[in-house]
Amino acid sequence: MMMLRYKNSVLFAPSAVLVLIVLILVSGCADRVSLPDGEIRVGLLFPMTGESAGFGNDCVNGSLLAIEEINAEGGIRSMNGAMLVPVTGDTRGNISEGIAQTIRLIEAENVSAIIGAYHSSIVIAATEVAEKQKTPFIVSVGVADPVTERGFRYLFRLIPRAENYGKDQVRFLMYLSNQTGIPFRRVALLHENTGFGTSVALGQRDALIRAGFEPVIEVGYDAETVSGMSDEISRIISANPDVILETTYIRDSILIRNELDRAGYDSLLIDSAGGTVTPRYRDELGSSADGTLTLSEYSTRTREGGELNERFLSRFGTNITGDSAYSYQAVRVLQDALERAGTGDRELLREALARTDMKKSDRMILPGEGILFDETGQNMYSQLYMLQAQDGELVLVWPESDMTSPVILPSTIQS
Repeated sequence: MMMLRYKNSVLFAPSAVLVLIVLILVSGCADRVSLPDGEIRVGLLFPMTGESAGFGNDCVNGSLLAIEEINAEGGIRSMNGAMLVPVTGDTRGNISEGIAQTIRLIEAENVSAIIGAYHSSIVIAATEVAEKQKTPFIVSVGVADPVTERGFRYLFRLIPRAENYGKDQVRFLMYLSNQTGIPFRRVALLHENTGFGTSVALGQRDALIRAGFEPVIEVGYDAETVSGMSDEISRIISANPDVILETTYIRDSILIRNELDRAGYDSLLIDSAGGTVTPRYRDELGSSADGTLTLSEYSTRTREGGELNERFLSRFGTNITGDSAYSYQAVRVLQDALERAGTGDRELLREALARTDMKKSDRMILPGEGILFDETGQNMYSQLYMLQAQDGELVLVWPESDMTSPVILPSTIQS
């Protein structure tokens, strides 16, 4: 996985030259797509092998469930029952492979649209290619703020921006302080160093400062190569924070929790919908996972979430996650646009996606009022939940209106 860092709001990436070369190579390619009758090909671009394969295949499964349901319902009715055909592209968690797979899906596989891509760094690179090729790209997962800051016309993102993660974590801390009377003011930031972690940390720092909190230390690390977290955790604990806001993938999230336990740290740990939302986090850590808080883009504790989870569990044998739920929803958004466009033509499909205005319904399973894209392609109704691991399960603890269980504070924190 190649690393993206941000400096003075400008994106610098080792892949920049590669992306430029690719865009030169694909310039002049056909803008329109010709499809067989009764078939709409949908590209699913995710990491299906490598360190993030669990996340990527989870996303693919969410998309596949939606495609299977739509086809079983009769397909795209405005197109005489045209069937959706999934075509996968494995990024392997690598930017250059993500670019290559994007080109393959568009040029060789003839997809009408692409859904992806999990890693923000790959989303940024892949959507550059899709934009040049005038191919709609629905970002189901990939939160880095620069994704929607480039003036692209063919990009549509369902998941919240990175800055929303920081804002909602701060809103939760303010709520918790008001509820308990405990001033959780000193905050440490601990994050992996790709576009995901770095972008979320920027949003966290800004939101904390604006709300009067004190960011006492920020520590980054390479999630792909890290084998231990003792140095990072030692630095964090030495800053004496009341709260740690972390942004993780799966292996590093487990390393962090284990190291915190070894160090005897028992205060608030709040993740940004990273590795801690996965069953693997709770399975490997057991009771040590209890108490971990994490933002999540989705919850199975709502009516819509519970019903979708039952169908997902029946089909794949595991519970649905936020990643798979957003990928499921992305296909439903595409279905809605195809019905209105009446064609798989990429340009007409883009126009239909730009006019999306889905309201809360059985086909709109995300938190928030609905789905409506602004001029940047960002879903204006993006919303986040706060979950907590309790007795091996993730329960919904915030916002209070949706709460299924109150927050359980560490024993060392006295209200």
